[in-house]
Amino acid sequence: MHVRHVKTLLFACLAAIAGASGAFAQTAEEIIARNLQAKGGVEKWKTIASVKMTGTLSAQGQDVPMTVYTKRPNLLRQDIATPAGNVVQAFDGTTAWVIPPGAGAAREVSGPQADAARSNSDFDGPLLDYAAKGHRVELIGREKVGGAEVYHLKLTRKDGGIEHYYIDVISNLEVKRSAEMNTGGGKRTLESELSNYRAVDGVMVPHTMTQSVDGAPVMQVRFSTVQFNVPMDDDLFRMPKAK
Repeated sequence: MHVRHVKTLLFACLAAIAGASGAFAQTAEEIIARNLQAKGGVEKWKTIASVKMTGTLSAQGQDVPMTVYTKRPNLLRQDIATPAGNVVQAFDGTTAWVIPPGAGAAREVSGPQADAARSNSDFDGPLLDYAAKGHRVELIGREKVGGAEVYHLKLTRKDGGIEHYYIDVISNLEVKRSAEMNTGGGKRTLESELSNYRAVDGVMVPHTMTQSVDGAPVMQVRFSTVQFNVPMDDDLFRMPKAK
């Protein structure tokens, strides 16, 4: 082969390698921006003031109805109809409270359970405007989750909590999240796998969530309906007063 042809092939290979490297040299900020855009865009999401999700929770061989209510800026409520009675878990922006099955009366919760409610109550999620919230994000690298290639992001919350996000390199949607939980008796790892994404009013929403603790499956939630901007009174999230 003529030396000129060799040089041409060499330069072509170098150009291809450089192009490939540039394609993979993503920053955490760029990955988050694409993730938010893939879900419908920040502007669209900020027009949403409340979300109501209804579906089925499967755990310990039982399927029970479940309804989740969320409202800006940080109101959260979950209603679960178990055979033993209705269960309510809620956060009113300041106080976390529960109604245990069959108890009837609400009680305030504290410690790790309250911390988890507070962390989960951010209506926009921790990735949106993460720097303004005092969080830090770093790109760990590319990995595989269930055969899919993903970007692994590590988020360090303002309060020091650590969360991990796994974002599909093709769809730019989250396929898994994990976080360390302080249960009072030690730290455990909660993993949530997200799938069955469907468009709801222009926003991509995962309709199936499978959770495990320290690698052991504990429950799956399958949402059948997701509604945006449903009127919700703030009293829905406040702990009922004792009668």
